[in-house]
Formats: sequence, structure tokens, C-alpha cells
Amino acid sequence: MEPNDTNEDIVRIYLCGPHSTGKTTLMLDLEPHLPGVKVVEEVARSVIRNHGWKRDDFRPDKHPDVFRQLNFEILEAQIEVEKRFSEMNQDFICDRAIDPIVYCKFYVGPEARDRMFETPNIQQWIKRLQNSLIILVAPHKEIITEDSVRLASSFEELCQFYESFANELNVNEIPYIELHELDRQKRIDIVLKELVEFKEKRRHGFNEVSVECNAGKESECN
Repeated sequence: MEPNDTNEDIVRIYLCGPHSTGKTTLMLDLEPHLPGVKVVEEVARSVIRNHGWKRDDFRPDKHPDVFRQLNFEILEAQIEVEKRFSEMNQDFICDRAIDPIVYCKFYVGPEARDRMFETPNIQQWIKRLQNSLIILVAPHKEIITEDSVRLASSFEELCQFYESFANELNVNEIPYIELHELDRQKRIDIVLKELVEFKEKRRHGFNEVSVECNAGKESECN
């Protein structure tokens, strides 16, 4: 049985955006301020570890089929995690949302993106995202990092990627908050403030968060 399409008893918080923007750090910074909220750490790394892949194994320019497979499995895992917590009536915060869809479109092409929408239960998942608090985290040059898992990207590429995220959220009518602040404490304060407002709107029967609300200072992309 599928969980209720919206299930407004549950608070779902998604931090999404390009890689190397500090999403996981922000999620862990928020954890002490969110009692009772389950932290779902990056699903992607679990999928990558299960395959024993390194970054060069799924580079989209060299191995587009593997890259598509990786993101399809990440999306499936995310939908399953969200479904499980919804059935448990468990509030949660996750450092991914529509990321696999955007990755496929940006690095492989529109056809790869469209195939992602053949994933089982994705439409129910999109409906639940429309009733979640979505924070779109902007890139900053100061926190770009490189490891054996993340794609290596220039700041300019991350800015283009950020715009692809905004476009995909808009296409799917998913409300979101843009987070341009760099300071870690200010990031925490902004998200907590948006969470209070999100809960208040839900209490009063308003199902939409203001789309493209700029939270914090403008990023260097602008």
C-alpha cells in the first residue's frame, strides 16, 4: 500500500542542489536543533559503496550508461526511504531530493532525464515533494571540495547546475527556498526560520511555500 500522497502529519525537509555546496554539513549542523527528526545521510554514497565504484567508474563523459544506472538506483533508494518513513509517520531531513533527475539531464541529456520518470512510484513521490520543505543550496567558490566520489566541477559549471535544479523544481511545481548564505550559523538560522513558517502555513491550510524565495545573501552565481 502506498502512503498518503501528502501525509501532512509528517515533516519532510530536503536539502538539494549541486555537489560541493555543503548540504550534508548543513544537515548535520541542523540535527541538534531538530529533535525527533530522522537524519537520512547521503543515499548516493551507499549505492556507490555497494558497487565498489570510484569516481572514474561512473564519469558521465566516459561511462554514461553506468552514470544513468547509478542515478536510477539512487532515485529508487530515495523513494523507498521516503516511503518507509511516511508509513512510520516519521519526520526526516535528507540531503537529496530530485538530484538524480537533474544529474541525468545535465550530464547525459533530456532523454536520460525523461527515463528517470519511468521509476516506480515516482509520481506519488513528486506529490509528496510538493508538500515538503525544499531548500535549494547555492554554490560558493569557498567550499568547493574534491574527493574520490563527487564529480569534479568548476564553479561556473556548478552555477549552471544550480539553474538546472531550479528549472526542474519549477517544471514539477515543487515549491522551494533558495539558500544563498555561506555562513554556517546563518544557514542554520534561515532553515529553522523557514521550517517554523512552513509548519505555520500547513496549520492554516496553505500547502505552498513561496517558490524561489531568496534566503540570505546572493550567491556569487548572480
